[in-house]
Amino acid sequence: MNASRLKHFPVSFFSMIMGMAGLTIAWQKAGQVLNLPAVFGQLLAPLTVATFVTLLLFYSLKMVRYRQAVNAELHNPVKLNFFPAISISLLLISIALLPLSEPLAHGLWLTGVILHFVITLYVMRVWIHHEHFEIHHINPAWFIPVVGNVLIPIAGSPPGLS
Repeated sequence: MNASRLKHFPVSFFSMIMGMAGLTIAWQKAGQVLNLPAVFGQLLAPLTVATFVTLLLFYSLKMVRYRQAVNAELHNPVKLNFFPAISISLLLISIALLPLSEPLAHGLWLTGVILHFVITLYVMRVWIHHEHFEIHHINPAWFIPVVGNVLIPIAGSPPGLS
């Protein structure tokens, strides 16, 4: 990936992981409930994890090389709301990996909970001290930080963590 593309690599790409993990979980549950072949859920889980790791590597590299671009996203009233997609992705991946590895799922869940707590506090602080927000900045992405807080007990209840 060249430098120009890396500098403009958006945090919103992590929303793909939320969709992929949701699809993975849906296929896993459909396999159990409808007696469908488990192969779809089994194939989607590693693909989702691999995609997440790839995005995380690229975004981490962006954070190191282009800190000012990441700061611009953190101060953008629309892009800011996609940062919780990273922690929500960890939570959803923990659900998808629970049938495969309970210890790994627990570790990802705990990491996702801590990260989501920190990101949510930051986003809420920005919302409360909203000097630069205007009405046209409000969009459906504002639900992302809130949804993660609902997901934490759902994701943590099967393994008994919440």
